[in-house]
Amino acid sequence: MLLAPGWVRTDMGGAAAGLEIHEAIPPLVDTVEAQRATPGLRYLDRHGATVPW
Repeated sequence: MLLAPGWVRTDMGGAAAGLEIHEAIPPLVDTVEAQRATPGLRYLDRHGATVPW
């Protein structure tokens, strides 16, 4: 599984990013837990929606 966390305010994301770290992490954890037994490679956003690639 590949995850796109969104634009997070970090050294890499910069001060203008829309999310704080504490806002981005819980949805990522929920998505990982929800996909635990699902086989196959998927690219998902932090809410579990498929990201086209």
